[in-house]
Amino acid sequence: MFSLLPEFSYLTDKGKVRENNEDSVLVDEELGLAAVADGMGGHSAGELASSMAVRMLKENIKSIARSEAANKTAEGHISPANILHFAATQANTSIYETSLRQSDKKGMGTTLSAVLLGADKASIVHIGDSRVYLFREGKLVQLTNDHSLVMEQVRKGLMTKEEAEMSTMQNILTRALGIHKTMKIDVGEVTVRAGDVLLLCSDGLFKVVKEPVIRSVLAASSSALLMCKMLVGHALQGGGPDNVTVAVVKFSAPTLLQKAAGYLRSALAGGA
Repeated sequence: MFSLLPEFSYLTDKGKVRENNEDSVLVDEELGLAAVADGMGGHSAGELASSMAVRMLKENIKSIARSEAANKTAEGHISPANILHFAATQANTSIYETSLRQSDKKGMGTTLSAVLLGADKASIVHIGDSRVYLFREGKLVQLTNDHSLVMEQVRKGLMTKEEAEMSTMQNILTRALGIHKTMKIDVGEVTVRAGDVLLLCSDGLFKVVKEPVIRSVLAASSSALLMCKMLVGHALQGGGPDNVTVAVVKFSAPTLLQKAAGYLRSALAGGA
């Protein structure tokens, strides 16, 4: 059981320049899942790739959850990180095989950044240049590495972050879901506590809204929904040159009444 109370919200907008929205976003509070994907490819292929990524991720996680419920032995337990990674790997296969079957979808792919809650931790999978941030006690920390050509150069010390942000090559990805039969997908885990905020976003946010502004929005907003509205609003005010998508998970400690209700539900479930 997750010991904190997560508050989920999300928002996506096609922006002010693009004709369609190739971003996809998913929030499933029952599963404790949030995901953002930014598709690429012509003839609506990007839209298909990103929507497949989040849909297949959810379906695969639900399938594993059902299997675990049917097999309640300790040997049958799979960690949330492994569940999330397996689900993302299966989504990669589905997107790749679809691109082979449909000639107009050849080469389609998508970023994917997702979190799955379990106990007091959040598991993370990531590929591409969408991001997952942790906001804690006034500090904003990027938990994922951008799989882009310019950020690879930054990590090697060949380019500064400021130079990368101005580069005409910043949209070139080194990894994306679905472009090859097998892809390396980053997986990680972070312990969360009351007051923390997890922010998932496509590059349409952070390439327009700088991190100090993102930090100030997360610090000043009282709810996950308001955070989403404020962040997307800033991106649109900045010209909205790309699709912009955000998903937010805000954590708070349960009240005594909520704790008591949780204990009662557990006791009733155990006696059933």
